[in-house]
Amino acid sequence: MIRLILSLVALLCVAACATKPQGEFTSFKKAVPVWSEGRETEKNLTLSFREVIKVKHPKEASIRLTASCDYRLRVNGEFVAHGPCVAAHDFYRIDAYDLKPYLHRGENVVAIEVAGYNCPSYYLLDQPSFLQAEIVVDGVVVAATGDDFEAYALGQRVADVKKFSFQRPYTEEYVLTPDFDKWTTERGWQATVAPENLAVQPTKTLLSRGVAYPDYRLHEAKLIDGNNLYKFSTNSSGFLRAKVKVTKPTQLTLRFDEILGEDGRVMKRRLKWQSYIIYDLQEGEYELESFEPYTMQYVELFAEEGAVEVEEISMRDYCNSDCHRAQFESSNEDLNFIFEAARETYRQNALDIYMDCPSRERAGWLCDSYFTGRVEFALSGRSRIERNFIENFLLPTEFKDIDKGMLPMCYPADHRNHNYIPNWAMWFVLELEEYLERTGDRETISHARTRIYELVEFFRPYLNEDGLLEKLPKWVFVEWSRANKLVQDVSYPSNMLYAEMLDVVSRLYGDKALSEQASAIRKEVLRQSFDGEYFVDNAVRNERGKLELSGEHTEVCQYYAFLFGVASPESHPELWARLRDEVVPGRVEKGLYPDLHPINAFIGSYLRLELLSRYGLSQQILNESIATYKSMADRTGTLWESLRANASCNHGFASHLTNVMYRDVLGVYEVQPCERKVRLRFIDSGLEWCKGSIPVGDEEIEVEWKLNNGKFDIRLALPEGYTYEVIPTEYKVVIR
Repeated sequence: MIRLILSLVALLCVAACATKPQGEFTSFKKAVPVWSEGRETEKNLTLSFREVIKVKHPKEASIRLTASCDYRLRVNGEFVAHGPCVAAHDFYRIDAYDLKPYLHRGENVVAIEVAGYNCPSYYLLDQPSFLQAEIVVDGVVVAATGDDFEAYALGQRVADVKKFSFQRPYTEEYVLTPDFDKWTTERGWQATVAPENLAVQPTKTLLSRGVAYPDYRLHEAKLIDGNNLYKFSTNSSGFLRAKVKVTKPTQLTLRFDEILGEDGRVMKRRLKWQSYIIYDLQEGEYELESFEPYTMQYVELFAEEGAVEVEEISMRDYCNSDCHRAQFESSNEDLNFIFEAARETYRQNALDIYMDCPSRERAGWLCDSYFTGRVEFALSGRSRIERNFIENFLLPTEFKDIDKGMLPMCYPADHRNHNYIPNWAMWFVLELEEYLERTGDRETISHARTRIYELVEFFRPYLNEDGLLEKLPKWVFVEWSRANKLVQDVSYPSNMLYAEMLDVVSRLYGDKALSEQASAIRKEVLRQSFDGEYFVDNAVRNERGKLELSGEHTEVCQYYAFLFGVASPESHPELWARLRDEVVPGRVEKGLYPDLHPINAFIGSYLRLELLSRYGLSQQILNESIATYKSMADRTGTLWESLRANASCNHGFASHLTNVMYRDVLGVYEVQPCERKVRLRFIDSGLEWCKGSIPVGDEEIEVEWKLNNGKFDIRLALPEGYTYEVIPTEYKVVIR
């Protein structure tokens, strides 16, 4: 069933955006930021803003708005949008929507709920609450915060609740009666509470949205146990909806997760999150919808027996709308299925930033973004989300909660515990170079120069007498495996990555000295860490102050060495042959090489694919991808953070498999949009045929090939002005 649904989504899904966007704006004509006087830092306060506008036959009608933290916009009770598009601390992006499809002649209710959380998280910034919005009809502002809009603290959402997770704000709990939503629909609605005294808030620094608007597609879950357990066709992300009839006052709990427990039910706290929504309901009929987006495949309902009749459980997606032009199809159905699972994973993790997961965190992590940035370009032909993502890291003058010169490990986010990952800042530099190649955006690279050189200076005090980084602070992260326990005092994978970072800075800014430093680091790492069989992960100071190798080896450390220029198949042929031919998926179960700690999905299995790609091992990539990822796609329709279902089962970086399939199976090895050039590489992957369409801006690259008797027969269609180069292989290539 998951296979069928993903295929249908790929073929039929047209991005169902909230409504036609109204261009890019960096200012308001009239609106000012407002909030309930004296309550702008109150925790978990939801205000219901409302304005009635009167229209006849408008040619144009739109709304512009931004807020802290979250808003939900409805017109005459009909859902329009959720936002805002996130930005760095003290910056706010303006969203704009076409209202004309939602208006009728006469009076119309424009309703905006705003949740002011004032809570540190990795998802929404802890900043004072406000709303800034204005409605424009035929060029005239007819309503604007500051002069118009009344706001009410209706008290429907309970404020004193637990946080959803360490990384996200509060859970949702409500006390409702059947008429709870009438404030969004009735022109003459009368509140049972007095309107809030709204006060103008400090002026905000405003930015354009810059990215596509979400896909809000609706889809239903199916009852699978005849009682209270529902299942979506695939792992899904968005706003959970329930249409119910309550026959007597009760508390209804909706508990959800991506997978089921061993007992076949939804687990209470699988990942230490509060994955539920609670409704205290009086007798009557309700159409409920969560305010916040969540991720789930299963929903389990709990209520007093006989108190609730369920008519429908469904979801309003909150997903990327700009990833459906890309197409991939081959003679291997398993591979096609994995591609669609990877696309679905990206779709749920890429809105206004690249998220690690749309469930527990919704956080924009570095390193993850290095891989997801490639996917955005492959699936949409653009790098709009990546531009916003990078811009967020460059906008603040400083990051107050971490050491000077360091970058946050994820952002926009609050890091009140002062934690960070020094390795992730190195990956940010690597991503900058690829972003430049994808976009030609030299202005952003120039703007990043100061921040990057501050980072270079941050690392200098940690260089030891051998020129290697030693005793890096905070959370030194190599990979989710044994490797993360082997990071002090001298982490050799960290130094390998550091050398690559210095080389990238050298190339970006013409700094020859950094390139020379990188070369020296590689030589010293090779001298110290290779023990004749493997690269050792780390060295620790003994009681005499001398560095001693730990003697431990991880699989991922070997991949760092080959990918970042410390080793090559020529310099280490025996190790390379072992990694290529024997250290393969399934070797742990067979008891092979127990002295080499295995990789995990994040990021070792993807680094392995990168290494196999570098040396043209396409058939091995195909076989290992199916062996590793098909079971994930079968179970959830998305790809996971870990090789086992013990973490997020929907992780943004894992969508990189789409890029792998275009590059190593379809044969579009590299797209160079600035040079309007495509590099092609055709290698026998064991397929009879393959075809695909890859967006580049508003155009597409189309490739279709068949392999017969060692000859590739290829149909190639390129956008006007594009040229191509075929990388030589042992196979005969005929292009028409």
